[in-house]
Amino acid sequence: MKQIKRILIYLWAPFANLLWYAHTVVMATISLLLCPFDRSGAMQHWCARWWCRLVAWSIFARIRVRGQENILPDRTYVYMANHSSLVDTPALFAYLPYQFRIMAKKELFYIPFMGWHLWTAGNFQVDRSDPRKTALSIKKVVDGVRSGKSLAVFPEGTRSPDGKLREFKSGAFKIALRSGVPIVPVTIRGASALLPKGSLAPRPGKVEVIIGKPIETSAFTEQTLGALIDETRAAIESNLVEEAATETGQAPSENAVTTA
Repeated sequence: MKQIKRILIYLWAPFANLLWYAHTVVMATISLLLCPFDRSGAMQHWCARWWCRLVAWSIFARIRVRGQENILPDRTYVYMANHSSLVDTPALFAYLPYQFRIMAKKELFYIPFMGWHLWTAGNFQVDRSDPRKTALSIKKVVDGVRSGKSLAVFPEGTRSPDGKLREFKSGAFKIALRSGVPIVPVTIRGASALLPKGSLAPRPGKVEVIIGKPIETSAFTEQTLGALIDETRAAIESNLVEEAATETGQAPSENAVTTA
């Protein structure tokens, strides 16, 4: 039975990837057409939300979110999530309840369709060509978050090859600290099993997005940045520990935090 399932997965993979690209072209085109009518980015975010839902449906990803009660529609946040799969981005865009922006390297904004959407939706470019331009890019991100644009980032910087948390980079935490907005820890569970790093064959399955309680950055400074990173990491990891305990049939540890 497992062998048959594996064969079906690899037979479906080319069609799933083709649909992924097709959804990108269609929804990015709609986003581009809507741009002149909405400078707030709300319509573009709506396009991104539905693009990601279509992607999830085409790869048979069943995504559910919990913890929405922890965040408010009129507050600005920096969402920080673990990253182990290409499915993580669709999971966030499709099911985080409120509008947000992302940071992406400047070169991605010139890619047809996807890059055009990133540009018109008001996402943040990061120019890595030299330190001065990178610093200027980060300042623009801070200014944007201060002005009310929530931000979603993967503090690991790259996908984890085994689903386990990698070291968190400090850059996103400095942005949250300088912007004066809370960090919302987000745990994405199950995405690595659907599409692990290095694979182009998506598998059907369940993904859970757990929105944790906001961490106020006002209690931290540049000197205590490490403590802020540790607290955020612990909040994300606690739900990954809970997932691992459930898979092995063990009860979650007393230190595990469950956001229901």
